[in-house]
Amino acid sequence: MTINIVKQRLLEQLPDEIDYLMVCASFEDRCLSFYEYLDSERVSKTGVFYFKQFLSNSSQNVSKLEKKFDGQRFEMDYTSPTSIADAIMRFVENAETDGATPNVVIDISTFTRESLLILVRYLLINNEEYSGIYLFYRFASVSQYLSDGVESIRSVLGYMGDVSVDKPTHLVLLSGFEYERAKDIIDALEPDFISIGYGGESCSITTSLYELNKEFTDKLVAYYTNENIHIFEHSLIDPDEVKDIVLKLVDDKQEYNTVVAPLNNKISTLGVALAAVQNASIQLIYSQMEEYNEKNYSQCEDDCLIFNLNDMIIM
Repeated sequence: MTINIVKQRLLEQLPDEIDYLMVCASFEDRCLSFYEYLDSERVSKTGVFYFKQFLSNSSQNVSKLEKKFDGQRFEMDYTSPTSIADAIMRFVENAETDGATPNVVIDISTFTRESLLILVRYLLINNEEYSGIYLFYRFASVSQYLSDGVESIRSVLGYMGDVSVDKPTHLVLLSGFEYERAKDIIDALEPDFISIGYGGESCSITTSLYELNKEFTDKLVAYYTNENIHIFEHSLIDPDEVKDIVLKLVDDKQEYNTVVAPLNNKISTLGVALAAVQNASIQLIYSQMEEYNEKNYSQCEDDCLIFNLNDMIIM
């Protein structure tokens, strides 16, 4: 008999009774993990978040999640970070419990990196209000073509950093599978020093994803052979390890302003968020893309990770 890993972990590693559930309905099928495997009777209040720009290819998933969990829709605007923060706060403010400290479970798999960073920042600021903050991440294999055309590059809301005009710029870029996206960030910032990271073979999701990530990173590094570049490996399954690596990179370049662009998976993005919260001098940036491969972005894997954010907080 084949054991469904995702279903088993949802049953064993999440609270029996979930007070707040937050999901982002996407054009990716993996946004339906809770729809497929979680009993709706375990959940008290559900927020179904979605981006209006992707609604044509995500509306069915929005409806499925909304119907099963009797959820409330929260629209976000991909071009407006404040709309993301507003949607999060509306959900939490409208959610009611019996007076006990609630728990919250979030499927972070299909939130954008920017929305994930904003969400994590909000939860960390208000962590004492929750008995547990559980983050679920569903693994997936991704297409070699994910997005196209950088429309804008901006600081992430809540992670402005402590930037001095007198200091040179150190860009820490966690490369993923989007060569042009990474290249456009480097060209726009014109950093004085670049640290480029990729997922190490022993801490990647699959061997094929490791090889693809390494190939894209090598291509990127080759383009900037005359620049001051440091190459490093990081985990794609352990956010604490990513946090420690980023903090060390910052500490080694204290005479620089450090700007971090997380372009790899959501687990490494979570690690970057933890580092920036611990060291407020770090500035995080996000590149808004013109279009996504909504028809063929990813394929689900039967594997996942679940973290309790409260266990990661450094007091």
